[in-house]
Amino acid sequence: MSNPRCPLCGEATTELVLLAPDFRMGQERPHAVWRCARCDVGITASAWDAQARADAYARGYAPHDARVRAATGLRGRMAASIRQGFGYAQELAWPLPWWLMRALARVRAWTWQPPPPPAGRLLDVGCGSGVYGASLIRLGWQVDGVEPDAHAAELARAHGLNVQANSIEQAVLPRAAYDVVTLWHSLEHTSNPVAVLRKLHAALRPQGLLMVEVPNMAGWGAGFMGPYWYHWDLPRHRLHFTPSSLRRAMERAGYEDVRVQYVPNPHGLAGGLRYRFGWRSAFWLAVGWFFGLSAALFHRADVIRAQGRRAF
Repeated sequence: MSNPRCPLCGEATTELVLLAPDFRMGQERPHAVWRCARCDVGITASAWDAQARADAYARGYAPHDARVRAATGLRGRMAASIRQGFGYAQELAWPLPWWLMRALARVRAWTWQPPPPPAGRLLDVGCGSGVYGASLIRLGWQVDGVEPDAHAAELARAHGLNVQANSIEQAVLPRAAYDVVTLWHSLEHTSNPVAVLRKLHAALRPQGLLMVEVPNMAGWGAGFMGPYWYHWDLPRHRLHFTPSSLRRAMERAGYEDVRVQYVPNPHGLAGGLRYRFGWRSAFWLAVGWFFGLSAALFHRADVIRAQGRRAF
């Protein structure tokens, strides 16, 4: 397959960005990524039938197997203090100054971001095994999930989520039912982001919040690591966003007050070095964090996070 059409403007793409194999699953067949110059979004151009999906999400795909590990002891009290920094009252929180709790929460938000309180009803799209949803249930949220992998959906149910084992495109969602909808590294697994985001817009209550996190192909990591960049994750990632294309998709779907953040992440570099050279150690993860923090400071992070609201 070549020159796929852009999912945002419908025009044929013209720029071949790269050819790369599936490093995660060890499959050598190369996959092409094309870019729309008008919309600045990348599209993976490869067959995506039922067999291709099964091969791409074979058992061993980490997000489908993750288990809940509740923090206890000193770690539990630190976790409670951080949750209080996010605005959730916690009996076990240390009596720290408010500014310190807020600072700890800002750091924790690099890898885990709850919606703002008060707790309500939330839909987690691509919920995997339910680790994120379970953490919100402990904060008082009612959490529904959509997860196409049956094994992961069963784990999520065991963690307390009400889960549809289906793709978001085929899921049946109630109208105006959710205070918050989250897509943590899920939107890039779809092929028609505007249609997906519009469907979720209808499921949000007025003033409901959408929270999206995706890799940023305009970040330093993609430029530095090229085809070995960890976050290409071909062929599972069907789309590859930049800040401008993510904002464009959300605004076309009807969201207002769209804001984009740049999130430090070590894996684009550290994972890419593992793919390229086989380097795997705490040292290279630390290097990845330094690189990720620097990139976020200059708005060239490997990961971007956006929020938008349904206005009516």
